[in-house]
Amino acid sequence: MKMAFLSIHSSPVGKAGGKDTGGMSTYLCGLSEALGAMGHKVDIFSRSAVTGAEGIHKMYPNVRLVSFDDGNGSLAKNDIYPHISLIAAAINRLCQQNQCSYDVIFSHYWLSGCVGEILKQNWQIPTLVMFHTLGRAKNEACPEENEPSRRISEEENLARNSDLIITAARLEKERILNYYNLPPRKVEVIPCGIGRMLFKPLDRQKAKEQIGLDSKKIILAVGRIEPVKGFDFLIETTALLPLRDDIKLVIVGGDEQSRDQVAALKEKAASLGMEDRVQFTGRIDHQSLPLYYNAADVTVIPSYYESFALTALESIACGTRIVGAPVGILPEIFFRLPGGHPGCLITDRTPDLWATKIREAIFRTEKISPAEIETLLFPFNWTGAAARLTGLIAGLRS
Repeated sequence: MKMAFLSIHSSPVGKAGGKDTGGMSTYLCGLSEALGAMGHKVDIFSRSAVTGAEGIHKMYPNVRLVSFDDGNGSLAKNDIYPHISLIAAAINRLCQQNQCSYDVIFSHYWLSGCVGEILKQNWQIPTLVMFHTLGRAKNEACPEENEPSRRISEEENLARNSDLIITAARLEKERILNYYNLPPRKVEVIPCGIGRMLFKPLDRQKAKEQIGLDSKKIILAVGRIEPVKGFDFLIETTALLPLRDDIKLVIVGGDEQSRDQVAALKEKAASLGMEDRVQFTGRIDHQSLPLYYNAADVTVIPSYYESFALTALESIACGTRIVGAPVGILPEIFFRLPGGHPGCLITDRTPDLWATKIREAIFRTEKISPAEIETLLFPFNWTGAAARLTGLIAGLRS
């Protein structure tokens, strides 16, 4: 099977943790590599930020990154939409030049979905879309996000017009079905996988030493620096923990585009007397993330909304407990071990309650056991995701 993956606004080989590069890139890389290993051919299309720079590069066996030039040079994500037709034309031209043809288009994020719908008319093949996040959901969960009405209306159009919608969590499927009044068969769940060779338990003290953290108790939060992640709430919560506990909050993520938001979070920390208790690392290379998860005494996911929450799986794979809101995949994780062994799921957004639960998790010093890790992570593997996807596509084409 030959598949065209569209990742228009963000290259899957971009640096994770930046403003526009996160779980979507991990999903694209993990899923495409597994598909390639099964013998399927995948081309991932992404805009070139440099005029005249086009190329096709091997990522994995049977998987290529196709960089195309639409003539607009570097564009911020929010400036791409007016050029959707030009982008589709550039992809179509490049495919004609290289005699590429495909069995299916799989679009990632709403901008790619808009391009995919144009290509669908030219290529006459099925289209799948994965939103990764929904503008309406972000605005409802956190009005500071202020996602534009254009995005929200286009997501509704895509939900109705695409042949199939893919989500990574059951909560997101339910949200889409409710938002757009769709039949259940229109939305399918394909969970993320996890790189188990990379994310695995290590000695906590040695991990702390390797990344230059002292012997303090560590609260870890990982993600792009944006309001919906709830890092301001986490800083407020951490301020309630006793000074005698010697606890430090480490926030991993962010790049130059996040500078203003990081400055605002630092200002909030200072206003709460937290200057020395909160550390912003900036973007950390993906290969180094396991050291941070292993160094942490607890990983906290305070997001107002997540379509998946990959950080929960990464933390669990490293044996570190999680405390989080009921977002993305978290309810499914805790359902697998009803006794709460992975940590704690908190439905109330009261800072005092969060502080209490985080402190309990920190002082529960033992890591998640190997048997618990296996139970929790069993459904989350890229080979299974790839098999599920190809089965769904075969059903569309039959």
